[in-house]
Amino acid sequence: MFSFSFLKPSLLKIGIAIALFLLSGWLWGVYVTSRIADISPIGFPLEYYVSWGPCPLNPIEPCSEFNGWFLLVDVFFWYAFGAWLVNYFKKT
Repeated sequence: MFSFSFLKPSLLKIGIAIALFLLSGWLWGVYVTSRIADISPIGFPLEYYVSWGPCPLNPIEPCSEFNGWFLLVDVFFWYAFGAWLVNYFKKT
């Protein structure tokens, strides 16, 4: 029977989740920016902040968009993945 007990918080799980969250978002941003010059996303698997430019309304500043739900999904995804990793390596 499948149990969600591996999601119980610990300092190790939270630390790994933060590291995965920051590293994946940064690497995805670097990858996309290297392929498309005028867009800069933050977040993976869902981009919760995207900026591009120049903005048609104000050509001096770039346009940007933030999605709080995507941020919450990203945080939960990386916490669940980090908790699963910790649980997997504790068992082996």
